[in-house]
Formats: sequence, C-alpha cells, structure tokens
Amino acid sequence: MSLISLVGAGKDFGIRTLFSDLDLHVGDRERLGLIGPNGAGKSTLLKALAGVEPLDRGERRCSPRLEVVLLDQDPQLDPERTVLEHVFAGGAERMQLLRAHEDLSHQLAANPEDAGLHARLSDLHRRMDASAAWDLERQCHEVLERVGIGDVHRRLGELSGGNRRRVALAATLVAQPEVLLLDEPTNHLDADGVEWLQTWLDRYPGALVLVTHDRYLLDRVTRRIVAVERGEARRYEGNYATYLQHRAEEDERELASAAKFRGTLRRELAWLRQGPKARSTKQKARLQRIAAMQEGPVRQARGTLSLASTARRIGRRAISAEGLGVNAGPEGDGPPLLRDFTDDFGPEDRVGIIGPNGAGKSSLLEVIAGRRAPAEGQLELGATVKLAYFDQHSEVLLAGPSGRGLERKVIDVVKEAASLVEVDGQELSASQLLERFLFPPAQQHQPVARLSGGERRRLHLCRLLIEAPNVLLLDEPTNDLDVHTLSVLEDFLDDFRGCVVVVSHDRWFLDRTVDRLFHFEEGRLRRFEGNYSSYLEQRDEAAAAAQAAAVSASAPQSSPPPAPSPRAEATGPRRRSFKESRELEALERDLPAWEERRRELEALLGSGGADYDRLSALTQELAELVERIGAAEERWLALSELAG
Repeated sequence: MSLISLVGAGKDFGIRTLFSDLDLHVGDRERLGLIGPNGAGKSTLLKALAGVEPLDRGERRCSPRLEVVLLDQDPQLDPERTVLEHVFAGGAERMQLLRAHEDLSHQLAANPEDAGLHARLSDLHRRMDASAAWDLERQCHEVLERVGIGDVHRRLGELSGGNRRRVALAATLVAQPEVLLLDEPTNHLDADGVEWLQTWLDRYPGALVLVTHDRYLLDRVTRRIVAVERGEARRYEGNYATYLQHRAEEDERELASAAKFRGTLRRELAWLRQGPKARSTKQKARLQRIAAMQEGPVRQARGTLSLASTARRIGRRAISAEGLGVNAGPEGDGPPLLRDFTDDFGPEDRVGIIGPNGAGKSSLLEVIAGRRAPAEGQLELGATVKLAYFDQHSEVLLAGPSGRGLERKVIDVVKEAASLVEVDGQELSASQLLERFLFPPAQQHQPVARLSGGERRRLHLCRLLIEAPNVLLLDEPTNDLDVHTLSVLEDFLDDFRGCVVVVSHDRWFLDRTVDRLFHFEEGRLRRFEGNYSSYLEQRDEAAAAAQAAAVSASAPQSSPPPAPSPRAEATGPRRRSFKESRELEALERDLPAWEERRRELEALLGSGGADYDRLSALTQELAELVERIGAAEERWLALSELAG
C-alpha cells in the first residue's frame, strides 16, 4: 500500500532541472535511501514528499490524516522553548499529556500547597497511566541522552547549532509518525550516537526515507535506493551494496553504448564526405539519419570529480606535541579538555581522532592549525609543513579577504588562492580546476550563497587543495558531502603524499582512511592501532572482560571445589561440601527476596513519576539486580546438581 505518491513530479531550480516526470511511491514499512551528487535535489525531493516544497509539475498524493515528520538539515526551532517543550510539542494525545504534566510540575514547584494543582496532577497521572504516557516520557529522556543532550530545561536559543540539530532529531524520533523523512540525521552525532541511531532505525515500525552520507547506515537500514542525478531519478532494489553493484554494471553498459554510438557516427560521417558517385542511391534517407544522430538528445555523461595530488615535499616530522593541553572556550580560557598529550605524527601518518561531542576534538585541531594557543605544553610543526585546515563551517568561504563573504562568485573564491595551478604536470586555470570539481562554467559565476551545503564544502575542498598542502586537518569532512565525492576523497587520501589528521564520526570514512586512532577519555587521548573497526573490536573485548569480572564479583563467593579423587569418580557423583551446602541454603533464602525486589522496581518504574533522576537510579538498580539474579541462579543450578 502506498502512503505517499509523487506522480509525474518535476522541479526546476534556476538553470537546472532537479528531477522531471518522476513517479515515486513510499509504501508501508518502506526503507528508502535517496542518494546523488550535492545540489542534485535530494533535500528538495524529501521536502516534496513531506508536502512543504511545491512541485513545478505533477502532483503529490497522500491521505490528509497521514502522519509525516521531516527532519530538515536546518530546522527552525522556537528559541524561547526549552528542550523538553520542543520534544513534547507533537500533536499526539500522549505528547499533550506530557506537556500538561511538565506545565503542572512547574506550577507546583512554585505553589506546593495549592490543593487544586494537586488534584489536577492526580487526575493527570491517572490519564497518563491509562495511555502509557510514562513509557513515552522515559523514551524522550533516553533519546535525548543518546543524541548527547543533557540539560533538558535549557532554552533552544541558548544552544549551539549542533545541539539544536540534535534536539530536532530527538523530537523527530520520539514522534514516531507513520512516515519518517530524515535529511542527514548523523550530522553532529558522535560515533556512538550514530551506532545507536542505526539500531533504532533498523527497528522502526513505520516507513522511512533517508538522505545520508553515512554508507554503513545506508547499507544497514535501506531496502531500496533512488539515485537523483542529472534531472533524473533512478530506482534500484536492494541496499547500498546492491546499488553499487548495479551502478557499476550500468556504467559499463553506458560506456559500451557510447563507444558504439561514436563508432557508428564516425562511419556515417566518413561516408558523407565521399564523393557523390561513391554514395549509394539512398542518400536522402542516410543524410536524415546522420542529422538525427548529430542533433538527437545525447545522454549527458556523469560528471567525474578529479582530485589530483599537488602536495609539496615534507620532512621527517610533521607534528610534534609535548605535554600539550587544550582548554574549552573560543579563546581557550574555559575548563580543560585535554591534558598532557605527547606524541609525534610522521610525514605519511593517517590519524583519526574520535570521542563524544564536546570532548575537545575540534579544539585540538584548532590548536594544531594555529587558530588558538595551547593551554599548556608545546606544539611544533615541521620546517617544511604547509598545512590546510578543512574546518566544519568552511569559514574561508564565509569570510574572504574582500569581506563580501557569500556574495563572492564561485570562481573568485578559487582565484583568491591562485589564478593558475599545476596539477600532474598540467597547468590549469581557475575555471578548468573548478570543472574538475564538478562546477560547470555557468555555475562558476554564481554567488557562493546560491550553492547547496554540500557544494560549498566541495568548493572549500577545491580551494584548500590547490594550495598544495602536505598536512591536512579534516574536521568532520563527510558532513554534507555526497557519497560519490567521499569515495573520490578517500581515493585521493590513499595517494596523498603527506600527513592526514581526521576528526570524524563517519565509520566508513575512518575505516578507509586512518591506521591509528586517538579516543578522548576524561581529558586524555588513548591511542589505538588500526582503523575504526579494529578500535570497536578492542573496545568490545575490553567491555566483555569488564562485564565478566563484574558478574563474577557480584555472585556469592565460595572456595573452589576440591578436585575429585579417582575413587570418588568411581563411586558416583561428587557430594557437596559443608561450605557449598551453606551457600546453597543462602541462595535459596536470598533468591526469593531478590525476585520480590525486582517486582517492586518494575512496579515503581511502571508507575512513572516526574523525578527523572530517581527513575534513572531505579533503572540502574534493576539492571544490576537482574545480573545478580542471573549469576545466582546459575550457581544454584550447579550446586543443586551435586549430591547432598
């Protein structure tokens, strides 16, 4: 059953056709991924599905009662609302109850003796019990915690752009509509948050349409791909890996077809150039066929992004840190983020830096780039280092030496760095270089403000690489870049003759580009050898060992049983020792009490309450109790099998 349908849909943007004559249906429990180059129209298509972007042609069909929620890349939030008020802002009945509960709780905090407020709160609790609103409240707090939002009572206007984006994501997820439309949901999430989101979306019961650069997420979650490119939208059944296979086969067929077409046209033109006597009597028909081949619509070739290395020579040392410290704050005058970091990065090192949001990853890159001073210690760059910093916000595009910022033409941004550049022994003009970065001549004279977010990132990358750096600092380079550009960038980094330091939450990108990781842990950088998948294996092994040790410590202690003698084995099963018998009696006494406490905790959690800290403590106690009961039951079974 189709929930949303676009029929004969078309949309133009300036001189470009984003898509035309498109039929797209979103079915029940759909898992659809939209991919394509930056500026091709993925976000526009997502907004058209949501009904917030009008179509130039065709129509959108869906039930007026259908629940559709869109996560935009630039969500518009009320700055006066608190985090919880925004998350509870949905129109569903349970959301309305939660908003009312939040409001009454604030009123009672100001007037604790008001009997009328207590009566209203009691009635509200009854209605929340009946509608299971407490479960939704706990889910709201859990989702906010998972996406990295701690203070749920702060006003949205006080939050950074990344935090507002995470609040918008949380509100979108807890709404649980029939159709969920997500535009780059992993932006501003750390790696643990992305893994959690992947699991959450995999279990989501409704329909999902997803635009993302995270290829692991795309491969795991989607079941159908729509590629938006060159004014067309092509459908591919299967996940991202299946799409890549189909796309490779498709490219081979197109190349063969283009070669065949060129060969036929070349032969026909050769015949046309011959003298009249050498031509056949069917000249008129053949001339018409040649004209049709020359003038007919030729499928535009896919643009190919070209990143050629222009790095200059680098010495034996790239970056050296000795007792380095980094503080928070725009001037580095806030609380400490990193202390006593000592390490050397060599000329061909591929280093990844990961950690929770706010840990200090970007601040460390700013210190290396010289944009802020270290709080302590020393940082030195090699004498031959030419450093390029690909920051999150593409500040070089926003500022510019002329102060015109986004009003500058695209080509002017490149000319500010160099009007001519040598790439692989070939001298290229600024315009030719931009064409290699998929900016056609017509687009080169548009203002930067007309570019999409991904196109601005691609322009920033072009601007940096023509300066021939030999040390690259990449801060969340995958944000807003399409998957094709990311693949080309990864290939470029494979051949790049220099040092690369990457801050990223993109697991695929880290697996492809780094061979050493540093993880922020309580103000320190812990070193791991290998890529991100290797780091996960080491982390999971350490967590499993710690959990096993915790379970062993929480289980009732007993001395190891004595080794059975050959005579005991011959005469029957081993008998319990006196100490083991006492241990069994203690377990038979304690297990019912623990089970009773478990039921009490489950009842308390089921009844809910406004005190989130208390609910968290109860949840933690219940988790520890369940582990203790499991270990005790296994021990009871082992002891009860022994002869008494």
